[in-house]
Amino acid sequence: MRNTFILLLFLTITSVFAQSKKYLSEELSLPDPEQRISGSHYNNIKLQDVRNDPEDFGIVKKGLSDRKAKIKFSPSLEKQLSDMFHKGIEASSAKDQEMLIQLRDMNYLEVTIDMVQYGYFNFRALIFGGKENQYQLVKKIDTTMVLFKMDVTKELEKQSLDYLRKTVFEAASANPAENRMYTLEDIDQYDKIAKSQLPLYTHSKLVDGVYRNYTSFSKQIPDRPIDEIQVNQGMITKATYIDDKGKKKNAKSDSYAVVYQGKAFVMCEDELYPMRKTADDFYFISRINGSPTGERQFVFGITGGMIGGVVGGVVGALIAKGKKKLYECKLDYFNGQYEIIREITPQK
Repeated sequence: MRNTFILLLFLTITSVFAQSKKYLSEELSLPDPEQRISGSHYNNIKLQDVRNDPEDFGIVKKGLSDRKAKIKFSPSLEKQLSDMFHKGIEASSAKDQEMLIQLRDMNYLEVTIDMVQYGYFNFRALIFGGKENQYQLVKKIDTTMVLFKMDVTKELEKQSLDYLRKTVFEAASANPAENRMYTLEDIDQYDKIAKSQLPLYTHSKLVDGVYRNYTSFSKQIPDRPIDEIQVNQGMITKATYIDDKGKKKNAKSDSYAVVYQGKAFVMCEDELYPMRKTADDFYFISRINGSPTGERQFVFGITGGMIGGVVGGVVGALIAKGKKKLYECKLDYFNGQYEIIREITPQK
């Protein structure tokens, strides 16, 4: 009986120990300011983390065995931001206003393919400035950093943290991006307000034409009228337009979207897929190359401003090794990219 008890105790301790060792921890610290700035528009900084899991900053790999390590900030990211900010401004010349950073995404990821490590850092945020519940939008940030080398972890961490520091102090001296005033309640509902200002989301019927980019699509101002179009079983099989030189061009090879008879078709991996609109969003079903790691956001995270690395090389490496699967996707109004909602599995 005693031996059985000892054995059970040993197995329990071993199990707990193994679970605790499943992920290592990688603690990050924001760098000190390079210099103190005078005339800051703000004398205080506040972080509003609206991510689904405020404790999840992603995973990197550590050591020769590439053990997975969860990214952590200790003390908290908000505390580190505050300390860095106050070290970097001259309090005597700063205006009596607050910088509010609404954190929407901040994620690290590392993938190893053919002995090369691909490091990924995604950062999305809104920066507001103001006081007494009256704020103005200062900056929208939607940036992805991609690095690839034999050992990418330390360089990825260094460049990403330097980028965060640079972003904060650039915002401290920047003028508002628009005149509109936002209350804290408005900031909580920013997506709804932003969509209400885009014709793509407010028009009852979309404007027919060829759209070369998301900007024209969101404003519902076609870049070119449709020259010729063929539709078969709900899919566009042929779509052309006439360019500035009078030449016929294939819309399926260089457009962002096509609207035909008021219905939107969005380009994804060389096909125009029909979109359906709900009250607030656009969805479509597409066949997409899956990355061999199963990390869909690594492929679809390439958005907005790119810093570090070459996008094509990284995305190409992942897509080339992937296998096409069927996914439901949602249009991301923030940047015109697509978010994977779910994989659609064949019914047996």
